[in-house]
Amino acid sequence: MPIPFLVMTGEKPGQFVVSIDLEMSWGAVHHGRPHDDRPYRREREVVHDVLAAMEEHRISATWAIVGHLFLDRCSPVDGRKHPEIVRPDYEWLEGDWYDLDPASSRDEAPTWYGPDLVAAIRSCSVPQEIGSHAFGHIIAGDPQCSEAAFVSDLSACHDVAAAFGIELKSFVYPRNSLGHLDALEGAGFRAFRGSPPPPFAGLPSWQRKLMTTVDHIRPTAATAVHPSRHGTMANVPHTYMFNPDSQTARRWGTQVWIAMAQRRLRHAVRTSSMFHLWFHSHNLADRPERARAGMDALFGRARALIDAGDLENLTMGEIADRMSAPT
Repeated sequence: MPIPFLVMTGEKPGQFVVSIDLEMSWGAVHHGRPHDDRPYRREREVVHDVLAAMEEHRISATWAIVGHLFLDRCSPVDGRKHPEIVRPDYEWLEGDWYDLDPASSRDEAPTWYGPDLVAAIRSCSVPQEIGSHAFGHIIAGDPQCSEAAFVSDLSACHDVAAAFGIELKSFVYPRNSLGHLDALEGAGFRAFRGSPPPPFAGLPSWQRKLMTTVDHIRPTAATAVHPSRHGTMANVPHTYMFNPDSQTARRWGTQVWIAMAQRRLRHAVRTSSMFHLWFHSHNLADRPERARAGMDALFGRARALIDAGDLENLTMGEIADRMSAPT
């Protein structure tokens, strides 16, 4: 029996983009509380499970990896950790950005180093893109992050990736805090993950709330999102965070949570727009069964749409290539 949602109503196929923030301890160490690496010890299992789901459903993603994870080990130089990198000067930070870097090895501090994860992603039978999530997860959009600090961080990212033979094209800003876009372009990046425009801007508050509720039930054309140009780069906005421990998943259960994500996928098909799913790998660590059920349902639905010609699965780098191609 044919599946009704496979009938494409847009003029062009929708676009399905997946971006994954792989940061391990680096994503939590500067949150202003003592660092506990226990939640991040499960991320290796998560990464391998995500890759297994992608191989099963033939889905490609952009993996935005913190540059320090490319290293197998590191040690201070003349008593200073990573002296080649200019530090941001955040008012809220006491001490040096790299004070908590263990400056040891993957065997001794496995949540701070991950060359094995880079290798696993590269060896996936379904091509995956390796992107950057900054070298030390610095917050580029903070006013106290200078351009010099950001540029030196990006240079370190390119250096560690080049040791793997990887050319970085795509960048995901830590905490989705955009800043120094011209410097990012100057460093050779061709795509970044931006934020979607605020929905229903310009409407009175009560109408925005009403339309937002309606949009949750059935996404409207007004919330369709498309990639755009920023100079020579592609701005690829995120549209949906995949989080099996979200309030929706906890309150309404796995099936409702999955259904809401699938609505966004069908919305991309209906409106010939982009569904950009994103998550941190650690978001999947606490609810692995729900996470895998969600991936199988969503990736399986996406694969059916792709095979029917109603949807394309693109990485951020592939969107950049397409946007820069001669017309």
